[in-house]
Amino acid sequence: MLIQTNPESHSHQPSFRKMGVVRNVLSNWGSYAVAMGVNFFLSPYIVRRLGDTGYGVWTLILALTGYLGLLDLGIRGAVTRYVARFHAQGKHDKAGNVASSALVVFSSAGVLAILASLVLATFVVSRMNIPAQYLMAARVVSVLTGLSVAVSLVNGVFGGIVVGLQRFDLTNSIEVVINILRAATIVLALHLDYGIVTLAFIQLGFTIARWMANIALKQFLYPELRIRLAAADRAGVRLIFSFGLFSFLMHVSASLIYASDNVVIGAFLPITAVTFYGIAGNLVEYTRTLVSGISQTMTPLASSIEAKQDESQLQRIVLFGSRAGTMVMLPIAMTFMLRGSSFIGIWMGPQYAELSGRVLWILSITLLFWAGNSVNAGILLGLSKHKPIVPVLLAEGFCNLALSVIWVKRMGILGVAWGTVVPSLCSSLIFWPWYTRRTLGVHPLAYLTSAWIRPAIAIVPFALGSYLIEHFWPVHHLLLFFLQVALVLPLAIVGYWAVCLDQTQRKDYSRKFSQSLERAFARG
Repeated sequence: MLIQTNPESHSHQPSFRKMGVVRNVLSNWGSYAVAMGVNFFLSPYIVRRLGDTGYGVWTLILALTGYLGLLDLGIRGAVTRYVARFHAQGKHDKAGNVASSALVVFSSAGVLAILASLVLATFVVSRMNIPAQYLMAARVVSVLTGLSVAVSLVNGVFGGIVVGLQRFDLTNSIEVVINILRAATIVLALHLDYGIVTLAFIQLGFTIARWMANIALKQFLYPELRIRLAAADRAGVRLIFSFGLFSFLMHVSASLIYASDNVVIGAFLPITAVTFYGIAGNLVEYTRTLVSGISQTMTPLASSIEAKQDESQLQRIVLFGSRAGTMVMLPIAMTFMLRGSSFIGIWMGPQYAELSGRVLWILSITLLFWAGNSVNAGILLGLSKHKPIVPVLLAEGFCNLALSVIWVKRMGILGVAWGTVVPSLCSSLIFWPWYTRRTLGVHPLAYLTSAWIRPAIAIVPFALGSYLIEHFWPVHHLLLFFLQVALVLPLAIVGYWAVCLDQTQRKDYSRKFSQSLERAFARG
């Protein structure tokens, strides 16, 4: 059960303040930390209470109905963008027009989501390898999840407005409260031996609660904005889709890449295989969210530098930003590859260690190269040079689906994992260096060296330390496992300091660290 909240925001407010940025960043990371903690401790409990088959059915239905989220069509991002702009300009009627037009589109999309869930429940669920005793429950869950998607779509208007007003702290506060209460409710329901249908009702209930909270926030923060269906028109709809189309296509490609794996497994393998794959897949998805904290900050930075027409500065930002993304990802990816089986055995249970650990090892290969390119994508988005990326991502998604279908018959869930890795490597190693040179003039060798080679050299001491600990210091408790990781993490920091930073950066960071210590002592 992965919970992610990564709304896109474009602020044009003249009253922009540094403390507002700090507040928003801290609230984003705080919300993410709570969601990670909830998922980390809740997942083993859910698997134990539902069993491999029950959890596999639950994961498969969520994957199937997850495609209904594509009906967002990139509209929420458009609401955020234009509400922010019109609010700053005091054009409340135009902001109301955009929100009203979005509500009409989202309401229609919500009806389609409900109808599509009925189709899934009637015709698709029975074609999956779902045991007969779970078939009726799976159909009910499909419909309830379709209702949740419909509510989420309509909520996208109000959530987009709040984010457009730069109140991440409030939206994240709502997410924190909902995540905690939902986790407590799920634990109680499973303790009372309720099943996946009850989980679907819980999900629907908290989705409605989030919608009600965002309506109240919108009214409190922006009472001048009035949402009326009569205020919607074609001009507002065209304005929304002029921004949201490419966002929608990128969302489609991401769904093909990351959401199709469980569906392929459910169609060709026993339902319990979804559980083994989902354990590793969720860990990879949790990790990807970390890099978004860097890539999101690159978009406005790139826009501001472009306005100054400083191409050399943009090139430096691309090289260091892509390197920073890889630096964040490498310790996690190396831990997964060297110690993933042990971690899964301690976290989820020894029966999952070998197979889920092998899936995690394969999927972690994509993390090695993906992080740097993700930061680069954030920069290109800020330069409005992201449109050519869409066909490449779509091609990667379709190749992923095709290879997964072919290899699942030969290698099982390991084949599905390789079906994800191979297209990702081709995109990372071929397209991104070429496109970076074409758009920003960065030589491919310079990009390869900065984004991957230097961090790879720097991480060698950490990898060696992790390998030695894995083989000579067996561990049977999660707390000790994390302490072991903490013990070798300084090796990564030393490697990064020596290899990934130049002399000027080392001096700058040393000065800032000394100043921070001085301020801390002064306050003390």
